[in-house]
Amino acid sequence: MTLIGQPVGYWGGDYSQALEGTPAFRILLRQGPAVFMAGLAIYMSAFVGMIVMLPRTLALAICLQFTLGHTIGAFSWINRFPHTRMLPFVINSVAALSLALGIHWVWTSPLQEDTLLVSSLPTVTRWALVATLCFITILFMLPWE
Repeated sequence: MTLIGQPVGYWGGDYSQALEGTPAFRILLRQGPAVFMAGLAIYMSAFVGMIVMLPRTLALAICLQFTLGHTIGAFSWINRFPHTRMLPFVINSVAALSLALGIHWVWTSPLQEDTLLVSSLPTVTRWALVATLCFITILFMLPWE
């Protein structure tokens, strides 16, 4: 939605016209769409990494925070698109379905916490990686400008 919501001038090459409320993502957008996408990939990879390495309850909390936070963020773009009366319903429906499927998958998964892919890592290493990934996601939220 962020890229779709950029003005015509942005797509004409004037990246200084980037529209984004989160300072770090605005900085990336001003470098161009490819840089923005690379930054977004790093940001999302940090969340995925935390989800994979955390115990189930904490991983679920991260999933909920990510989904709900980005659902709320999507609402900030609603006034820029047509058919805004239905858009909140669609966004909420997609978020609710995603959360329901994810929670159902966790509940029915035969995996136990001690069989996570990263369980072979030493505990200190695992938690140091989680802390680093958490720090990366926080960096994206800091007021850089």
